[in-house]
Amino acid sequence: MQVEDLMTTELITATSEMSLQDAEALFTANEISGAPVVDDGDLVGVISQSDIIRVLHDEQRAASDVSQFLLSPYPISIPALSDIAQERAAIAQRLIDMTVGEAMTGVPVTVSPSDSVTVAAQAMVAERVHRVLVTNRGELVGLVSALDLVTLLV
Repeated sequence: MQVEDLMTTELITATSEMSLQDAEALFTANEISGAPVVDDGDLVGVISQSDIIRVLHDEQRAASDVSQFLLSPYPISIPALSDIAQERAAIAQRLIDMTVGEAMTGVPVTVSPSDSVTVAAQAMVAERVHRVLVTNRGELVGLVSALDLVTLLV
């Protein structure tokens, strides 16, 4: 079986300027866990819930590192407390303002419509991704997800 026989062609896409909050809303509304990122008709990456979780984890770790100073057994000066509060606020604002372009995987895993489904599955395993994008001469034409492969097996 070829990829073109299995791929989804009605794609829900994100843009690199979209906020992560809007991307999450897109995922929820469409019951998906990721989407190709397309700007002006060009495929520029892929965004997934895993990417969003990774970014949130990294930023929360940074906030935690800043907050560790509050647990210090030594007295903290008022200016130092002010600096800590500002840094925590900056981290929170970064999370609010972060775009898909900042969190996405910029080089998505792609296959051709004429590739076998086995090639798509091997690419997912090798790259540890849940979806491969299907391109034909550089143009995005479809998507094959891990769920598509499991459905094929069932």
